Amino acid sequence: EVKDHDIWILNEEYHYYDYIASDQPLSKIWWDNDNLLFDDDIDDELSKILNNNYSENSEKRPDIALFHGEGSAVIVEFKAPGVSVDAYIGDLMEYAQLLAAKSNGKLKKFYGYLIGDQVNANRLTGYTRFPSGRGWFSTTGVVEHSSNERLGELYSEILFYDDVVDKAKKRLNVYKDRINLSLS
Repeated sequence: EVKDHDIWILNEEYHYYDYIASDQPLSKIWWDNDNLLFDDDIDDELSKILNNNYSENSEKRPDIALFHGEGSAVIVEFKAPGVSVDAYIGDLMEYAQLLAAKSNGKLKKFYGYLIGDQVNANRLTGYTRFPSGRGWFSTTGVVEHSSNERLGELYSEILFYDDVVDKAKKRLNVYKDRINLSLS
């Protein structure tokens, strides 16, 4: 249920997204009461892409996917402790390309998050470090390469678990201080 998710931890605007999927088939997500968001074959296509890159992950899907009726999607991937997130940067673009293509133009703006505890910064071509020095971001076009058709835009961030927790605490403290609430 959308009202029950805690995705505000990344960005409070995501709390208003209409649909949320977490390790469930994307082909079962509804766009409105009468139409599915994606073509029926999206899960098979996603499996093919991932199987080509990582045969051990052929059944993998984004850990969390959120969809908004205005045509945007949030893709979140959590990596296990000790796994370097830079090896999975391409996954965000592949997810965005597939979601854009299989939504028949309904989705055009993508926000991707890779969250973990290790990264090799030397492999982050096209990413800019945040002013805080903790994490990176990038914006790039989502293109269907055989036709060179622009399908949308992907804004992505690479974040550390500790920083996500710290930001969430800071957000909560702003509200806590504003309403004069003590949680001890």
